[in-house]
Parts: sequence; C-alpha cells; structure tokens
Amino acid sequence: MNSLTKIGTNHLFVIPKAQELKVPNEIVKLDVEHQHHIDDVNLEIKRESQAWRSCCFQLHPASTKFIGKFTVSLIIIGLCSYQLIENINNCTAQIGYSSLLSLVVGSWLNIMV
Repeated sequence: MNSLTKIGTNHLFVIPKAQELKVPNEIVKLDVEHQHHIDDVNLEIKRESQAWRSCCFQLHPASTKFIGKFTVSLIIIGLCSYQLIENINNCTAQIGYSSLLSLVVGSWLNIMV
C-alpha cells in the first residue's frame, strides 16, 4: 500500500513505505564492504598523522615517551642509589636522595595502578 503526500496545491507524489522498499542483498553487501574500506583508510590516515617521523625512521609517540621516561627514571634511581651508598654516615645528605628516589618509585606505582 502506498502513502500519498501532498506538496503545494496541485502536485501529488507517491512515497513508498519502508516495508515496500526492497534492496538487493548484493547492494547491501557492497555498501557494507565500502564502509569497511572507508573506515580502514581513515584509521590508516589517523595512524600516519600521529606518528613522529624522521628522515630515516618513524616512531610511535606513546612508546617514545615511555622509553624516555623509563631511561630518565633509571638514571635518577642509579644516581640516588649511588649517593645513598656513598653517604652512609651523613644523614642530612641522604634526605634529598631518598625523597627523590621515593618520588620516582611513587610516580611509577601511580602509573601502574
């Protein structure tokens, strides 16, 4: 059954109801495949725009930041450990190094939890 819609004064258009529309399965399948292809291309563009590039290589920003933070943390832990071992008898010199060591360990625990 068709529904009629009146537009203006003399024009009558027949608009089929949703149940009457028959779309072939091949068209639906092609449309879904096309949408997947568009999504894949958009994802690839997003990945490329987020990558850090040099003339020789390409880096992922999150992994680069993690490796940088990890390296700086290891250097600080090594320095603090060395100073705590060397200044066993001087408690006033150990205060700064022990608090810095606690800060670094605490920041890593905060990230992990």
